[in-house]
Amino acid sequence: PIKGGGIDEGEKALDILASHPSTARFISYKLAQYFVADRPPGSLVNKLAKRFQETNGNIRDVLQTLFNSPEFWNEKYYKSKFKTPYQYIVSAARATNTDKPRWGRIKRILEQLGMKLYACKTPDGYKNTKEAWLNPDAMMRRISFATIISRGQLNQGQPRRINHRQLRATLGNNFSTQTQAVISNSPDSLQSALILGSPEMMEK
Repeated sequence: PIKGGGIDEGEKALDILASHPSTARFISYKLAQYFVADRPPGSLVNKLAKRFQETNGNIRDVLQTLFNSPEFWNEKYYKSKFKTPYQYIVSAARATNTDKPRWGRIKRILEQLGMKLYACKTPDGYKNTKEAWLNPDAMMRRISFATIISRGQLNQGQPRRINHRQLRATLGNNFSTQTQAVISNSPDSLQSALILGSPEMMEK
């Protein structure tokens, strides 16, 4: 029971919610899901929830526990996450050194990919799991975007085609044997687009 008392009632309710074990577990699950895997290991979630309660919800301490955990460094979770449209576009722009992008075009592409900025229809925000973003239509749109940015058409001013050799070097050439074969056997004019539209480029 919360006694009447104006604004104190709301603050008391928030204190109860913030200190509840379910809140610690919910936030810990979301952090582990974002940084490790769509279905994070329970051992990690438990550790984070415990740390959350021990520190009265200090997110910095919780994240330190996360980043120092063996689960975070476990190789089986390496590249297990699928980039959201926002993450994909930002990573492609950084990889191609698109320093003066056409913001209007990016905005339209994000809308087409279902991730309009600041416009999620539900209060829990956009999802960050593979099943939410991986579908045939979305992949076709991503590949179309990869073609546009590889031709330098996302940058303001005169289009400048992206050099595929430089792009490979920037990304560390961490592609599977199959992906490398497809890229290498394609015309030079398509290789940058294929790199940016590759399965490896969709992972993080």
